[in-house]
Amino acid sequence: MNKEWKAWLRNPPKQFRPIPFWSWNARLHEEETVRQIALMDQAGLGGVFMHARGGLLTGYMGHEWMANVRRTVEECVKRGMTAWGYDENGWPSGSNGGAVCRRGEAYQQKYLRCAQMLPENGALLARIPVGGTLYFFYYERNPDYVDLLEPKVTQAFLRDVHQQYKRRLGERMGGLSGFFTDEPQISRNGYPWSLTLPDAYQREYGESLLERLPDLFFQTDTASRTRIRFWKLVTDLFSHNYAEQLAGWCHENSVQLTGHLACEESLGEQITANGACMPHYEWFDIPGVDWLGRGLGDGLTVLQASCTAHQLGKS
Repeated sequence: MNKEWKAWLRNPPKQFRPIPFWSWNARLHEEETVRQIALMDQAGLGGVFMHARGGLLTGYMGHEWMANVRRTVEECVKRGMTAWGYDENGWPSGSNGGAVCRRGEAYQQKYLRCAQMLPENGALLARIPVGGTLYFFYYERNPDYVDLLEPKVTQAFLRDVHQQYKRRLGERMGGLSGFFTDEPQISRNGYPWSLTLPDAYQREYGESLLERLPDLFFQTDTASRTRIRFWKLVTDLFSHNYAEQLAGWCHENSVQLTGHLACEESLGEQITANGACMPHYEWFDIPGVDWLGRGLGDGLTVLQASCTAHQLGKS
C-alpha cells in the first residue's frame, strides 16, 4: 500500500466520512445550529442530513426552519462538508407533515377490502358472488397518509417541499447535495387501492380489474395470473409516479436523490409495502437501505441496493 493510501486511511477526505441524520427535535436557533456543525466537523463527520424529528418546536418549513437550513448550507460549504435535505416532517415521506393528505380523498391512502357486509366507512367498488355467497369489494381511506400510486400526490409533495427549498434557498441551493426520502409506501395493511387503478389495469391488460377482484381474495382459476398482474402494475405505478418524479425534479435542479423504502427485510414483506424494492432504486442516485441495530440477518436488504448500484453504475 503506498503512502498516499495510508494517509487517506488515517485521515479520509470528507466525501468518504459518515454523514448522520441530524435530529432537529427542539426549538431551532441559528447560533446553536452553527455550534453543532462545528462539533460534528471536529468529530470527523463528512456532512449532515437535516432531519425533522419528534420534539421539534420550530414550525416545519416555516421562516425559522428555512433560516436554519440556509445557515446549515452556508456553514457546511465553508467547512467542506455536505448538507442534505430530508424531505418530510418525520416519516414516511410524501405527505409534507399531513398537508398533502388534507387535500382530500383522491390524495389519501386507500386499502382494498372484501366482506359479506359493507361497513359504513367502506366505498363500494363491486358486488360479486363467490361460491354462492355475495361479497362486497370496497376500499377504506387512511386520512393520515397519501396515495403514492396517484401522480398528482407526488406533484403536490414536490410543490410543497422541494420547490419551497429551491425558492427560499435561492443561490444557496447550489450548496445542497440532495434529498433523502424515507420509507415512502403504498400499504402496510393489505392490498393497496387507488382511484387510478381500474383505468390503469384496463390500459395495461385489456380487461376490467373490478371484475377480477375476487381473484385477489379467493383461490380461483385465474387468481395467480390476476395477482401477478396486479402487483406488477402496482410496483410500476409506484416506481414511476413517485420515485421517478422525485428523481426528475432533483436532476432538473442539479441535486441528488437518496433514501430507502419500507419493509425491505424480505421479498414477502416488500410486496404490500412497495411491490418490490429494486425497481424503485433505479431512480435513486444513491440507493439506500435501513439497517437498524447490530443483527446481521441474511443480507438481502444490502444486497439489493448494492446489486442495483453495480448494474446502473451508482454509488
